[in-house]
Order: sequence, then structure tokens, then C-alpha cells
Amino acid sequence: MGAFGCLRDSDDQTETRYCSTHLFAAGDQVNFAGNFKKIGEIDVEPFKFLVNRLSDDHWLLDKERQARYEVHRQTQNIGLVYDYDFRHVKPTVQPPFSYFEPALMPIVETVATYYDNTAEGLELAKRYGQGYCVRASLVRLMPGGSIAAHQDKNFSLNHSHRVHIPIITNPKVTFTVGAETKHLREGEIVEINNRRMHSVENASQESRIHLLIDWVIA
Repeated sequence: MGAFGCLRDSDDQTETRYCSTHLFAAGDQVNFAGNFKKIGEIDVEPFKFLVNRLSDDHWLLDKERQARYEVHRQTQNIGLVYDYDFRHVKPTVQPPFSYFEPALMPIVETVATYYDNTAEGLELAKRYGQGYCVRASLVRLMPGGSIAAHQDKNFSLNHSHRVHIPIITNPKVTFTVGAETKHLREGEIVEINNRRMHSVENASQESRIHLLIDWVIA
């Protein structure tokens, strides 16, 4: 399949909704009264088809995340909209975006629709405009691997909604947030409370692959 492809033209209107340059409100940290919040379901077969065409070389193109963070040493990351400085505006669309775009956009639209129609989203949109995707990435947890308990602590992670969409998983993969442990099924769209301690355990002999979206209500 070769490389993922070139960056799309920054003038492309299809990206504007998801890579906003809007100002943002530095309000309360995102910390809802729970551990998991299911916000929908979606067919991930189109995304799974594209993921299954990847080689190990594609997963090894970017090793910075697992090198930088001890808890992520047993994972591999493909950034679609991603910056290692964790900026909160003007995110960078990475080369893999164009390959995954047809399967990614319906998922982003579903996430956008949910948050745009919350009471908070409706109110803040009047003052600051629509919300936006500040990060989107694929994370592969290796067979038998784990992600140790940790909290997400930087500004942008604390002020965006961290949404997990399992693309490839199985019942032997468990996700713990706070004192609650559950298996997230393929196609579920679930916000996790990343202000609480959270961890993942893959007790299977298969890789677990999640799409992660960080959504900002402007």
C-alpha cells in the first residue's frame, strides 16, 4: 500500500469543521459525574477494513508516544489529527488522515452531533461557534499488553471530551476507570472520564485497536 499519502490542502472545507481555529473558552475541566458515558454506536466495518490493510511497518512509523510515556510502552499510535505539544487550537492534520477520511468522517459527525446538541454545546456555540476535533488517533494495544493506571493531566486533555471507539477488540480486553471495569464493544462510542485513574488490560492473544477522538466544545 505504500505511504499513507499527502496532507490535504489546508483550504479544503471538509477539514474546517474538525480542525478548527476558533477561540476557546478555558472553563471548567471536563469531569462528568461517572466513569463511562456511552454516547452512541456506529458501524465500524469500513474503518476495520482499512485498519486490516495496514502492515506492522505502518504502526511503527511514529514511535514517539510509546517512547515518551512509560504507561504507553505496550501500545502503537497512528496520529490522524495530532500534535505532540497537545495544543488546544489549530491542530495538525497528519498524512494518515487522507487514507482513513472516508471511514473517519461519519464517526466524527456522530460525535459532533452529540456534543453540539448538549445543553453546554448549544449555549457555548452561541458565543464561540461550533465545537471541533482537536485530536484523532488510532491506538493499538499489543496482545497480552496493558496500560497502567494513570490520569490525563495536561490542559487540552483536561478541557476536551476523550472519546473511545473500539475498532478491533474482544471480550478479554477490559477498561477500568475509577473503580469500574468493563469491556467496550466494537462500534460503541464511549466518553471516558480521563480525570480519574484509568487503565486497560488486554488478556487476549490479539491486538486491541481503538480510535480516540478528543472533542472540544468551543
